[in-house]
Amino acid sequence: MLRLIKNETGKIFAKKSSWIYMLILFAVVLTVAIIQQSFFEKPDENWRAELEHEIATLEKQLETASPEDQEWILYQIERNKAYLEENVNPNARSNWHFMNNTVYVIMGTMVTLFAAIVAGASVSSEYDAGTIKQLLIRPHYRWQVLLSKYISVLIYSIGLLAVLLVIGFIIGTVFFGAGDFNEKFFEESLEGRKLVSAGEQMLWKVLYYLPGLVIIVTIAFMLSTLFKSQSLAVGVSIFVLFISSTIGGALIMLAEKFEWVKFLIFPHLDLTVYVFQDKILQDVTLPMSLMILAVYYVIFMAVTFTVFQKRDVAG
Repeated sequence: MLRLIKNETGKIFAKKSSWIYMLILFAVVLTVAIIQQSFFEKPDENWRAELEHEIATLEKQLETASPEDQEWILYQIERNKAYLEENVNPNARSNWHFMNNTVYVIMGTMVTLFAAIVAGASVSSEYDAGTIKQLLIRPHYRWQVLLSKYISVLIYSIGLLAVLLVIGFIIGTVFFGAGDFNEKFFEESLEGRKLVSAGEQMLWKVLYYLPGLVIIVTIAFMLSTLFKSQSLAVGVSIFVLFISSTIGGALIMLAEKFEWVKFLIFPHLDLTVYVFQDKILQDVTLPMSLMILAVYYVIFMAVTFTVFQKRDVAG
């Protein structure tokens, strides 16, 4: 089994596209870092005095502002006071800020996309290339062959994530300096403002990102076994990936009226929301989301292996 996994992992890394995806990640992270360094001003050492002056200005504006503008002005005043009370420079920049703001976004978009493409092509490419027969005449059970492919795809996906994190940390350090792991900064969500540790926050984001990545890879891998056409399998995988966030947002609004919506998979694909808030969909917590994803995972894997076991590859 280990030899099968090694062979399948080797197949992935033998493709130029697998390395190109890593180069793209490097290029994107580097480009964003250059843009941010070029257009964003360096943090001012007198930031406290600036915030106090801004608060005084906003309080004067509040007296003559319309009711619509007063809410926004009050929000800005409260935000600035929070920065002062916690001694947090709102314009501070370091490698950990870069990781939380930039690398986090790239992680949730490009890494997921590239992983889905590789997973979608994993089995279907064997049909397209006509090598599926040679693959199955080896002295191994079909489920062993398929499992080795699945594990190799997961290894590559985790590898992509690791490459992004290392690249992001190094480039962030070079451009913005090495920040303190425990450096505090504010992150905002629908539940309000939250004071967090920069390094710890990024670790939680990565941890909560992994289940969604595994599910997306599993869906793409399932489609790769269902479709013999590589282009079709990859195309459908990308389509599912892009509509998942849109559907998830729409379903969150529908959940207030329909109880069954909470059991659909789409609202639970991005568990990083739990880094910012404790609940989604009213009463849905992290354990429930994980349980729902686990049920879907079992279903997807059952479909994948059942179809591959019964599929006729003689034709």
